[in-house]
Amino acid sequence: MLAPARTYFRETFGELRKVHWPTWPEARSLTVIVLAVMVAMALFLGVFDFLFGELMIRVLRLEAVFIAVAVVIALSIVVLVVFAGRERR
Repeated sequence: MLAPARTYFRETFGELRKVHWPTWPEARSLTVIVLAVMVAMALFLGVFDFLFGELMIRVLRLEAVFIAVAVVIALSIVVLVVFAGRERR
């Protein structure tokens, strides 16, 4: 009854011995890279969220210029989706 569990743990530890573990300097530098990319993406997405939020507020207030911008953005997305969905010949 315990044989399958014993086999599982024996094989698991055997595989973990084969893993190339990073050194502390490697782990630190990779962690810094991951954190920098996360901060950059958060800022990027935050700016776009703010801009699209402002666009939607102005569209809902029926400001003509911003309605035109929203229509152009929507049509651009539709065109991109249609062209991306076509098979390449």
